[in-house]
Amino acid sequence: MKLKEVRFTNFRRFTNLSVKDIPQSARLIVLAGPNGVGKSSFFDGLQSWHRLRAWNSAYADDAYSAKVGAIDASNWYDRVVVEVYGDPRDQAALQKGGVYFRSAYRHEANFMVQPISQPESPTGQTAREKRAIDADQQVAHNYQRLLWQTFSAVFDETTSDATTKGQIRDRLIGQLRDALLRIFPELTLTRVGADAGANPFEFSKGSAIGFPYLNLSAGERAVFDLLLDAVVKAEFFSDALWCIDEPEVHIGTRAQGALLRELLLLVPSESQLFIASHSLGLMSEAMRISKTSQGEVVFLDFGDRDFDEPVVMKPVIPSREFWKKALLVALDDVATLVAPSVLVICEGGADGFDAKCYRTIFAGEFPDTDFLSVGNSRDAQADTLGLTSAMQAVSEGTHMIRLRDRDLANDEELSQWRSQGTKVLTRRHIECYLYDPETLEAFCDAVGLPEEKLAVLEIRRVELEHSVQDRGNDPDDLKSASGSIYSSIRKHLKLTARGSSARSFAEVSLAPLIQPGTKVYDELKRDIFG
Repeated sequence: MKLKEVRFTNFRRFTNLSVKDIPQSARLIVLAGPNGVGKSSFFDGLQSWHRLRAWNSAYADDAYSAKVGAIDASNWYDRVVVEVYGDPRDQAALQKGGVYFRSAYRHEANFMVQPISQPESPTGQTAREKRAIDADQQVAHNYQRLLWQTFSAVFDETTSDATTKGQIRDRLIGQLRDALLRIFPELTLTRVGADAGANPFEFSKGSAIGFPYLNLSAGERAVFDLLLDAVVKAEFFSDALWCIDEPEVHIGTRAQGALLRELLLLVPSESQLFIASHSLGLMSEAMRISKTSQGEVVFLDFGDRDFDEPVVMKPVIPSREFWKKALLVALDDVATLVAPSVLVICEGGADGFDAKCYRTIFAGEFPDTDFLSVGNSRDAQADTLGLTSAMQAVSEGTHMIRLRDRDLANDEELSQWRSQGTKVLTRRHIECYLYDPETLEAFCDAVGLPEEKLAVLEIRRVELEHSVQDRGNDPDDLKSASGSIYSSIRKHLKLTARGSSARSFAEVSLAPLIQPGTKVYDELKRDIFG
Protein backbone atom coordinates (compact mmCIF):
# COMPACT_ATOMS: atom_id res chain seq x y z
CA MET A 1 0.00 0.00 0.00
CA LYS A 2 1.34 3.41 -0.97
CA LEU A 3 0.09 6.67 0.53
CA LYS A 4 -1.04 9.34 -1.93
CA GLU A 5 -2.64 11.97 0.31
CA VAL A 6 -3.86 12.37 3.88
CA ARG A 7 -6.02 15.09 5.44
CA PHE A 8 -6.38 15.84 9.15
CA THR A 9 -9.19 17.93 10.63
CA ASN A 10 -9.02 18.94 14.30
CA PHE A 11 -6.93 15.88 15.04
CA ARG A 12 -4.25 16.04 17.76
CA ARG A 13 -1.81 18.78 16.66
CA PHE A 14 -3.58 19.72 13.43
CA THR A 15 -6.47 22.05 12.70
CA ASN A 16 -6.55 21.48 8.96
CA LEU A 17 -3.51 19.73 7.47
CA SER A 18 -3.31 18.22 4.00
CA VAL A 19 -0.24 16.20 3.03
CA LYS A 20 -0.17 15.89 -0.76
CA ASP A 21 1.88 14.80 -3.76
CA ILE A 22 3.64 11.82 -2.24
CA PRO A 23 4.81 9.90 -5.33
CA GLN A 24 3.86 6.25 -5.78
CA SER A 25 7.54 5.46 -6.24
CA ALA A 26 8.33 6.52 -2.66
CA ARG A 27 9.60 3.64 -0.52
CA LEU A 28 10.82 5.82 2.36
CA ILE A 29 9.06 8.89 3.78
CA VAL A 30 11.09 10.85 6.35
CA LEU A 31 9.22 13.09 8.80
CA ALA A 32 11.64 15.83 9.89
CA GLY A 33 11.39 18.57 12.48
CA PRO A 34 11.98 19.30 16.18
CA ASN A 35 10.03 17.91 19.12
CA GLY A 36 6.39 18.89 19.44
CA VAL A 37 5.65 19.77 15.81
CA GLY A 38 3.28 16.89 15.04
CA LYS A 39 5.30 13.96 13.69
CA SER A 40 3.81 11.54 16.23
CA SER A 41 0.37 13.06 15.63
CA PHE A 42 0.79 12.10 11.96
CA PHE A 43 1.35 8.48 13.00
CA ASP A 44 -1.57 8.53 15.41
CA GLY A 45 -3.74 9.83 12.59
CA LEU A 46 -2.83 6.97 10.25
CA GLN A 47 -3.57 4.49 13.02
CA SER A 48 -6.89 6.14 13.87
CA TRP A 49 -7.94 6.00 10.21
CA HIS A 50 -6.94 2.35 10.00
CA ARG A 51 -8.79 1.27 13.13
CA LEU A 52 -11.98 3.00 12.03
CA ARG A 53 -11.95 1.51 8.53
CA ALA A 54 -10.80 -1.95 9.57
CA TRP A 55 -12.80 -2.52 12.76
CA ASN A 56 -15.09 0.49 13.21
CA SER A 57 -13.10 1.14 16.37
CA ALA A 58 -11.90 4.67 17.04
CA TYR A 59 -9.71 3.99 20.06
CA ALA A 60 -9.36 7.76 19.95
CA ASP A 61 -11.06 9.45 22.86
CA ASP A 62 -11.38 13.21 22.73
CA ALA A 63 -8.96 13.64 25.62
CA TYR A 64 -6.12 12.26 23.50
CA SER A 65 -6.93 12.56 19.82
CA ALA A 66 -9.12 15.65 19.43
CA LYS A 67 -7.33 18.95 18.93
CA VAL A 68 -7.42 20.83 22.23
CA GLY A 69 -9.83 23.75 22.12
CA ALA A 70 -11.27 22.84 18.72
CA ILE A 71 -15.02 23.20 18.19
CA ASP A 72 -15.98 20.48 15.77
CA ALA A 73 -19.00 18.24 15.86
CA SER A 74 -17.79 16.05 12.99
CA ASN A 75 -17.51 12.34 13.63
CA TRP A 76 -14.22 10.50 13.80
CA TYR A 77 -14.51 9.23 10.22
CA ASP A 78 -14.03 12.82 9.05
CA ARG A 79 -11.05 13.60 11.28
CA VAL A 80 -8.52 11.66 9.17
CA VAL A 81 -9.05 10.88 5.49
CA VAL A 82 -6.46 8.79 3.63
CA GLU A 83 -6.07 8.23 -0.10
CA VAL A 84 -3.82 5.44 -1.36
CA TYR A 85 -2.64 4.50 -4.82
CA GLY A 86 -4.62 1.82 -6.61
CA ASP A 87 -8.03 0.58 -5.59
CA PRO A 88 -9.28 1.58 -2.12
CA ARG A 89 -8.76 -1.20 0.41
CA ASP A 90 -11.95 -2.77 1.70
CA GLN A 91 -12.46 -3.67 5.33
CA ALA A 92 -11.25 -7.25 4.92
CA ALA A 93 -8.02 -6.13 3.25
CA LEU A 94 -7.36 -3.52 5.94
CA GLN A 95 -7.87 -6.10 8.67
CA LYS A 96 -5.09 -8.18 7.15
CA GLY A 97 -2.60 -5.29 7.06
CA GLY A 98 -3.02 -1.62 6.42
CA VAL A 99 -0.88 0.24 8.96
CA TYR A 100 1.86 -1.14 11.19
CA PHE A 101 3.34 1.09 13.89
CA ARG A 102 6.24 1.04 16.36
CA SER A 103 6.31 3.80 18.96
CA ALA A 104 9.45 5.54 20.23
CA TYR A 105 9.05 3.86 23.64
CA ARG A 106 10.80 0.61 22.82
CA HIS A 107 12.78 -1.02 25.61
CA GLU A 108 12.91 -4.67 26.55
CA ALA A 109 16.08 -5.48 28.48
CA ASN A 110 14.84 -8.98 29.30
CA PHE A 111 11.55 -10.86 29.22
CA MET A 112 9.70 -13.96 30.31
CA VAL A 113 7.39 -15.96 28.03
CA GLN A 114 4.58 -18.30 29.06
CA PRO A 115 4.44 -21.86 27.66
CA ILE A 116 4.54 -21.72 23.87
CA SER A 117 1.19 -21.66 22.11
CA GLN A 118 0.03 -20.33 18.76
CA PRO A 119 0.34 -16.54 19.09
CA GLU A 120 -2.35 -14.13 17.99
CA SER A 121 -1.89 -12.74 14.52
CA PRO A 122 -0.13 -9.35 14.69
CA THR A 123 -2.73 -8.05 12.24
CA GLY A 124 -5.47 -8.54 14.85
CA GLN A 125 -7.21 -5.56 16.38
CA THR A 126 -6.14 -6.15 19.99
CA ALA A 127 -2.52 -6.71 18.95
CA ARG A 128 -2.25 -3.13 17.73
CA GLU A 129 -4.33 -1.10 20.17
CA LYS A 130 -1.71 1.49 21.06
CA ARG A 131 -0.90 5.16 20.64
CA ALA A 132 2.33 6.96 19.84
CA ILE A 133 2.87 7.57 23.57
CA ASP A 134 2.40 3.95 24.67
CA ALA A 135 5.09 1.45 25.61
CA ASP A 136 6.00 -0.81 22.70
CA GLN A 137 7.58 -4.14 23.61
CA GLN A 138 7.70 -6.62 20.76
CA VAL A 139 10.77 -8.77 21.39
CA ALA A 140 8.94 -11.28 23.62
CA HIS A 141 6.07 -11.61 21.13
CA ASN A 142 8.45 -12.08 18.22
CA TYR A 143 10.47 -14.64 20.19
CA GLN A 144 7.33 -16.68 20.78
CA ARG A 145 6.37 -16.37 17.13
CA LEU A 146 9.79 -17.63 16.00
CA LEU A 147 9.49 -20.67 18.25
CA TRP A 148 5.99 -21.36 17.01
CA GLN A 149 7.16 -21.12 13.39
CA THR A 150 9.95 -23.58 14.17
CA PHE A 151 7.48 -25.98 15.75
CA SER A 152 5.04 -25.60 12.86
CA ALA A 153 7.76 -26.16 10.27
CA VAL A 154 8.31 -29.68 11.56
CA PHE A 155 4.72 -30.65 10.80
CA ASP A 156 3.62 -28.47 7.90
CA GLU A 157 3.19 -29.93 4.42
CA THR A 158 5.70 -27.60 2.76
CA THR A 159 8.71 -28.78 4.77
CA SER A 160 10.30 -31.93 3.36
CA ASP A 161 11.07 -34.78 5.74
CA ALA A 162 14.64 -34.57 4.47
CA THR A 163 15.00 -30.99 5.69
CA THR A 164 17.71 -30.70 8.33
CA LYS A 165 17.57 -28.81 11.58
CA GLY A 166 20.12 -26.36 10.22
CA GLN A 167 18.01 -25.69 7.13
CA ILE A 168 14.92 -24.96 9.22
CA ARG A 169 16.98 -22.68 11.47
CA ASP A 170 18.47 -20.77 8.55
CA ARG A 171 15.06 -20.38 6.92
CA LEU A 172 13.75 -18.73 10.06
CA ILE A 173 16.69 -16.71 11.36
CA GLY A 174 19.15 -16.57 8.45
CA GLN A 175 17.78 -13.31 7.11
CA LEU A 176 17.84 -11.77 10.60
CA ARG A 177 21.36 -13.04 11.29
CA ASP A 178 22.73 -11.65 8.03
CA ALA A 179 21.11 -8.23 8.50
CA LEU A 180 22.49 -7.99 12.04
CA LEU A 181 25.98 -8.88 10.83
CA ARG A 182 25.94 -6.10 8.26
CA ILE A 183 25.35 -3.59 11.05
CA PHE A 184 27.51 -5.18 13.77
CA PRO A 185 30.12 -7.37 12.03
CA GLU A 186 31.18 -9.08 15.28
CA LEU A 187 27.65 -9.89 16.50
CA THR A 188 26.26 -13.16 15.15
CA LEU A 189 22.89 -14.60 16.11
CA THR A 190 23.64 -18.28 16.73
CA ARG A 191 20.61 -19.70 18.52
CA VAL A 192 16.99 -19.12 19.43
CA GLY A 193 16.66 -20.89 22.76
CA ALA A 194 13.58 -22.77 23.88
CA ASP A 195 13.73 -21.37 27.42
CA ALA A 196 13.03 -17.64 27.57
CA GLY A 197 13.92 -17.58 31.24
CA ALA A 198 17.51 -18.57 30.41
CA ASN A 199 18.83 -17.41 27.03
CA PRO A 200 16.00 -16.65 24.60
CA PHE A 201 18.55 -15.52 22.03
CA GLU A 202 22.24 -16.36 21.95
CA PHE A 203 25.00 -14.69 19.99
CA SER A 204 28.69 -14.94 19.33
CA LYS A 205 30.51 -11.68 19.84
CA GLY A 206 34.18 -11.63 19.05
CA SER A 207 35.68 -14.54 21.00
CA ALA A 208 32.62 -14.87 23.27
CA ILE A 209 30.36 -17.83 22.52
CA GLY A 210 26.83 -18.18 23.89
CA PHE A 211 26.59 -14.42 24.49
CA PRO A 212 23.08 -13.88 25.94
CA TYR A 213 20.51 -11.33 24.77
CA LEU A 214 20.49 -9.84 28.27
CA ASN A 215 24.16 -8.80 27.91
CA LEU A 216 23.75 -6.90 24.66
CA SER A 217 24.24 -3.16 24.84
CA ALA A 218 21.19 -0.92 24.66
CA GLY A 219 22.06 -0.02 21.06
CA GLU A 220 22.55 -3.65 20.02
CA ARG A 221 19.21 -4.63 21.58
CA ALA A 222 17.48 -1.71 19.87
CA VAL A 223 18.83 -2.72 16.46
CA PHE A 224 18.02 -6.40 17.06
CA ASP A 225 14.47 -5.50 18.12
CA LEU A 226 13.71 -3.57 14.93
CA LEU A 227 15.33 -6.15 12.65
CA LEU A 228 13.61 -9.08 14.38
CA ASP A 229 10.28 -7.29 14.19
CA ALA A 230 10.67 -6.54 10.48
CA VAL A 231 11.64 -10.14 9.66
CA VAL A 232 8.73 -11.62 11.63
CA LYS A 233 6.06 -9.12 10.59
CA ALA A 234 6.91 -8.87 6.87
CA GLU A 235 4.66 -11.78 5.91
CA PHE A 236 1.73 -10.25 7.81
CA PHE A 237 2.17 -6.67 6.57
CA SER A 238 3.17 -7.20 2.96
CA ASP A 239 0.94 -4.38 1.70
CA ALA A 240 1.02 -1.78 4.46
CA LEU A 241 2.25 1.56 5.70
CA TRP A 242 5.10 0.78 8.11
CA CYS A 243 5.59 3.57 10.65
CA ILE A 244 8.51 3.80 13.11
CA ASP A 245 8.77 6.72 15.51
CA GLU A 246 12.41 7.64 16.21
CA PRO A 247 14.12 4.40 15.10
CA GLU A 248 17.43 5.88 16.27
CA VAL A 249 16.59 5.54 20.00
CA HIS A 250 19.62 4.08 21.89
CA ILE A 251 21.54 3.57 18.61
CA GLY A 252 24.87 5.20 17.73
CA THR A 253 25.16 7.45 14.68
CA ARG A 254 27.15 5.05 12.51
CA ALA A 255 24.79 2.12 13.09
CA GLN A 256 21.72 4.27 12.38
CA GLY A 257 22.43 4.60 8.68
CA ALA A 258 23.17 0.88 8.34
CA LEU A 259 19.93 0.07 10.18
CA LEU A 260 17.91 2.20 7.78
CA ARG A 261 19.40 0.35 4.79
CA GLU A 262 18.49 -3.01 6.31
CA LEU A 263 14.95 -1.95 7.18
CA LEU A 264 14.36 -0.89 3.58
CA LEU A 265 15.51 -4.35 2.46
CA LEU A 266 13.22 -6.10 4.95
CA VAL A 267 10.05 -4.03 4.49
CA PRO A 268 8.05 -5.63 1.62
CA SER A 269 8.38 -3.87 -1.73
CA GLU A 270 4.65 -3.12 -1.97
CA SER A 271 4.79 -1.23 1.33
CA GLN A 272 6.11 2.17 2.39
CA LEU A 273 8.35 2.88 5.37
CA PHE A 274 7.65 6.07 7.33
CA ILE A 275 10.15 7.24 9.94
CA ALA A 276 10.09 10.27 12.22
CA SER A 277 13.61 11.16 13.20
CA HIS A 278 15.88 13.76 14.79
CA SER A 279 18.95 11.73 13.87
CA LEU A 280 21.75 13.06 11.71
CA GLY A 281 22.80 9.46 10.95
CA LEU A 282 19.39 8.46 9.62
CA MET A 283 18.77 11.73 7.81
CA SER A 284 22.12 11.71 6.03
CA GLU A 285 21.67 8.05 5.02
CA ALA A 286 18.21 8.87 3.66
CA MET A 287 19.83 11.65 1.64
CA ARG A 288 22.41 9.25 0.21
CA ILE A 289 19.68 6.79 -0.77
CA SER A 290 17.68 9.56 -2.43
CA LYS A 291 20.67 10.48 -4.60
CA THR A 292 21.18 6.92 -5.84
CA SER A 293 17.52 5.86 -6.07
CA GLN A 294 15.58 8.65 -7.72
CA GLY A 295 12.02 9.04 -6.44
CA GLU A 296 12.31 6.46 -3.64
CA VAL A 297 12.82 8.90 -0.75
CA VAL A 298 10.51 11.73 0.33
CA PHE A 299 11.18 14.33 3.03
CA LEU A 300 8.28 16.02 4.84
CA ASP A 301 9.36 19.08 6.83
CA PHE A 302 7.14 19.61 9.89
CA GLY A 303 9.26 22.46 11.21
CA ASP A 304 8.24 26.14 11.10
CA ARG A 305 4.56 25.35 10.50
CA ASP A 306 1.57 26.95 12.19
CA PHE A 307 -0.75 23.97 12.51
CA ASP A 308 -3.40 26.12 14.17
CA GLU A 309 -4.04 27.41 10.66
CA PRO A 310 -4.77 25.46 7.43
CA VAL A 311 -1.54 23.95 6.08
CA VAL A 312 -0.82 22.16 2.81
CA MET A 313 2.38 20.13 3.12
CA LYS A 314 4.21 18.68 0.14
CA PRO A 315 7.54 16.85 -0.14
CA VAL A 316 10.53 19.17 0.08
CA ILE A 317 13.80 19.10 -1.79
CA PRO A 318 16.52 18.85 0.90
CA SER A 319 18.21 22.21 0.44
CA ARG A 320 21.09 23.54 2.51
CA GLU A 321 18.59 25.43 4.66
CA PHE A 322 16.65 22.18 5.27
CA TRP A 323 19.83 20.47 6.45
CA LYS A 324 20.76 23.42 8.61
CA LYS A 325 17.45 23.03 10.45
CA ALA A 326 17.93 19.25 10.67
CA LEU A 327 21.37 19.77 12.20
CA LEU A 328 19.93 22.29 14.63
CA VAL A 329 17.54 19.59 15.88
CA ALA A 330 20.12 16.79 15.89
CA LEU A 331 23.16 18.60 17.25
CA ASP A 332 21.81 21.82 18.76
CA ASP A 333 24.46 24.57 18.41
CA VAL A 334 26.61 22.39 16.14
CA ALA A 335 24.13 23.31 13.40
CA THR A 336 26.27 26.36 12.73
CA LEU A 337 28.72 23.93 11.12
CA VAL A 338 26.50 23.56 8.08
CA ALA A 339 28.78 25.27 5.77
CA PRO A 340 32.32 25.71 7.02
CA SER A 341 34.84 25.05 4.28
CA VAL A 342 36.87 23.04 6.81
CA LEU A 343 35.65 21.16 9.89
CA VAL A 344 38.31 19.93 12.33
CA ILE A 345 37.19 17.04 14.54
CA CYS A 346 39.33 17.19 17.67
CA GLU A 347 39.49 15.89 21.21
CA GLY A 348 37.71 17.44 24.15
CA GLY A 349 35.07 16.68 26.75
CA ALA A 350 31.43 17.67 26.91
CA ASP A 351 32.40 21.31 27.46
CA GLY A 352 34.20 21.40 24.10
CA PHE A 353 37.33 22.93 25.66
CA ASP A 354 39.79 22.01 22.90
CA ALA A 355 37.44 23.14 20.12
CA LYS A 356 36.76 26.47 21.83
CA CYS A 357 40.48 27.16 22.20
CA TYR A 358 41.29 26.23 18.60
CA ARG A 359 38.37 28.30 17.37
CA THR A 360 39.67 31.35 19.24
CA ILE A 361 43.25 30.84 18.10
CA PHE A 362 42.51 30.44 14.38
CA ALA A 363 39.43 32.65 13.97
CA GLY A 364 41.44 35.46 12.41
CA GLU A 365 43.36 33.54 9.74
CA PHE A 366 40.83 30.74 9.15
CA PRO A 367 37.36 32.33 9.50
CA ASP A 368 35.69 29.59 7.44
CA THR A 369 37.09 26.78 9.59
CA ASP A 370 35.31 25.38 12.61
CA PHE A 371 36.26 22.89 15.32
CA LEU A 372 34.21 20.21 17.05
CA SER A 373 35.25 18.31 20.18
CA VAL A 374 34.04 14.70 20.03
CA GLY A 375 35.64 12.95 23.02
CA ASN A 376 38.94 11.13 23.48
CA SER A 377 41.78 10.52 21.03
CA ARG A 378 40.16 7.38 19.60
CA ASP A 379 36.87 9.21 19.01
CA ALA A 380 38.69 11.97 17.13
CA GLN A 381 41.01 9.71 15.14
CA ALA A 382 38.44 7.05 14.19
CA ASP A 383 35.50 9.47 14.01
CA THR A 384 33.36 7.09 16.06
CA LEU A 385 30.37 9.45 15.79
CA GLY A 386 30.41 9.11 12.00
CA LEU A 387 30.49 12.88 11.55
CA THR A 388 32.74 12.78 8.50
CA SER A 389 30.26 10.86 6.36
CA ALA A 390 27.28 12.67 7.85
CA MET A 391 28.68 16.17 7.26
CA GLN A 392 29.87 15.33 3.77
CA ALA A 393 26.40 14.07 2.95
CA VAL A 394 24.80 17.36 3.95
CA SER A 395 27.60 19.68 2.80
CA GLU A 396 29.64 18.27 -0.03
CA GLY A 397 32.03 21.22 -0.04
CA THR A 398 33.18 20.75 3.55
CA HIS A 399 36.68 19.34 4.00
CA MET A 400 37.05 17.21 7.13
CA ILE A 401 40.22 17.05 9.25
CA ARG A 402 40.70 14.54 12.07
CA LEU A 403 43.01 15.87 14.79
CA ARG A 404 44.28 14.02 17.83
CA ASP A 405 46.70 14.74 20.67
CA ARG A 406 50.11 13.11 20.56
CA ASP A 407 49.75 11.78 24.11
CA LEU A 408 52.49 9.16 24.70
CA ALA A 409 53.02 8.23 21.05
CA ASN A 410 56.54 7.64 19.79
CA ASP A 411 57.85 8.97 16.47
CA GLU A 412 56.96 5.76 14.64
CA GLU A 413 53.34 5.92 15.79
CA LEU A 414 53.25 9.62 14.98
CA SER A 415 54.40 8.93 11.44
CA GLN A 416 51.94 6.05 11.00
CA TRP A 417 48.92 8.07 12.13
CA ARG A 418 49.84 10.97 9.88
CA SER A 419 50.32 8.64 6.91
CA GLN A 420 46.75 7.40 7.53
CA GLY A 421 45.37 10.92 7.22
CA THR A 422 45.11 11.91 10.88
CA LYS A 423 46.64 15.20 11.99
CA VAL A 424 48.60 14.84 15.24
CA LEU A 425 49.88 17.53 17.60
CA THR A 426 53.66 17.63 17.88
CA ARG A 427 53.29 18.12 21.63
CA ARG A 428 51.37 16.00 24.10
CA HIS A 429 48.13 18.03 24.26
CA ILE A 430 46.78 21.54 23.77
CA GLU A 431 47.76 22.62 27.30
CA CYS A 432 51.40 22.38 26.22
CA TYR A 433 50.75 25.28 23.86
CA LEU A 434 48.46 27.25 26.14
CA TYR A 435 50.95 27.14 29.05
CA ASP A 436 54.01 27.56 26.83
CA PRO A 437 56.51 30.16 28.17
CA GLU A 438 55.88 32.35 25.13
CA THR A 439 52.13 32.41 25.88
CA LEU A 440 52.65 33.14 29.59
CA GLU A 441 55.01 36.03 28.75
CA ALA A 442 52.38 37.44 26.41
CA PHE A 443 49.87 37.21 29.26
CA CYS A 444 52.10 39.30 31.51
CA ASP A 445 52.24 41.95 28.80
CA ALA A 446 48.46 41.76 28.36
CA VAL A 447 47.76 42.46 32.06
CA GLY A 448 50.34 45.25 32.19
CA LEU A 449 52.91 43.38 34.29
CA PRO A 450 55.85 42.73 31.93
CA GLU A 451 58.25 42.87 34.89
CA GLU A 452 56.70 39.65 36.26
CA LYS A 453 57.66 37.46 33.30
CA LEU A 454 60.62 35.77 35.00
CA ALA A 455 58.58 35.18 38.16
CA VAL A 456 55.70 33.63 36.20
CA LEU A 457 58.05 31.34 34.26
CA GLU A 458 59.66 30.28 37.54
CA ILE A 459 56.20 29.42 38.90
CA ARG A 460 55.60 27.28 35.81
CA ARG A 461 58.92 25.46 36.31
CA VAL A 462 58.38 24.84 40.04
CA GLU A 463 54.78 23.65 39.73
CA LEU A 464 55.65 21.36 36.84
CA GLU A 465 58.50 19.93 38.92
CA HIS A 466 56.08 19.32 41.82
CA SER A 467 53.69 17.59 39.44
CA VAL A 468 56.47 15.23 38.37
CA GLN A 469 58.13 14.56 41.71
CA ASP A 470 55.16 14.69 44.09
CA ARG A 471 52.35 13.33 41.92
CA GLY A 472 54.25 11.09 39.51
CA ASN A 473 53.19 12.86 36.31
CA ASP A 474 55.30 13.01 33.17
CA PRO A 475 57.53 16.06 32.54
CA ASP A 476 55.53 17.05 29.44
CA ASP A 477 52.11 16.64 31.10
CA LEU A 478 51.11 20.30 31.31
CA LYS A 479 47.44 19.32 31.66
CA SER A 480 48.06 17.72 35.06
CA ALA A 481 50.13 20.67 36.23
CA SER A 482 47.89 23.40 34.82
CA GLY A 483 45.67 23.70 37.90
CA SER A 484 48.51 24.45 40.28
CA ILE A 485 50.28 26.68 37.72
CA TYR A 486 47.17 28.82 37.30
CA SER A 487 46.48 28.97 41.04
CA SER A 488 50.00 30.09 41.85
CA ILE A 489 50.13 32.67 39.03
CA ARG A 490 46.76 34.08 40.06
CA LYS A 491 47.89 34.51 43.67
CA HIS A 492 51.28 35.94 42.73
CA LEU A 493 49.83 38.49 40.31
CA LYS A 494 46.81 39.15 42.55
CA LEU A 495 44.44 38.46 39.67
CA THR A 496 40.64 38.58 39.99
CA ALA A 497 37.84 37.55 37.64
CA ARG A 498 40.15 35.38 35.56
CA GLY A 499 38.10 32.18 35.76
CA SER A 500 37.28 29.60 38.42
CA SER A 501 39.52 26.92 36.88
CA ALA A 502 42.67 26.48 34.84
CA ARG A 503 40.57 25.48 31.82
CA SER A 504 38.46 28.60 32.05
CA PHE A 505 41.58 30.74 32.43
CA ALA A 506 43.25 29.08 29.45
CA GLU A 507 40.18 29.36 27.23
CA VAL A 508 39.46 33.03 27.97
CA SER A 509 42.88 34.53 28.79
CA LEU A 510 45.57 32.39 27.13
CA ALA A 511 44.07 31.14 23.86
CA PRO A 512 43.58 34.66 22.43
CA LEU A 513 47.31 35.33 22.96
CA ILE A 514 48.40 32.55 20.59
CA GLN A 515 48.47 34.72 17.49
CA PRO A 516 50.10 34.69 14.05
CA GLY A 517 53.78 35.48 14.28
CA THR A 518 54.36 33.60 17.55
CA LYS A 519 56.29 30.33 17.50
CA VAL A 520 53.45 28.51 19.30
CA TYR A 521 50.91 29.64 16.71
CA ASP A 522 53.11 28.62 13.79
CA GLU A 523 53.67 25.17 15.28
CA LEU A 524 49.95 24.58 15.88
CA LYS A 525 49.10 25.84 12.41
CA ARG A 526 51.64 23.46 10.88
CA ASP A 527 50.32 20.52 12.92
CA ILE A 528 46.69 21.08 11.90
CA PHE A 529 46.76 22.64 8.45
CA GLY A 530 50.15 21.50 7.16
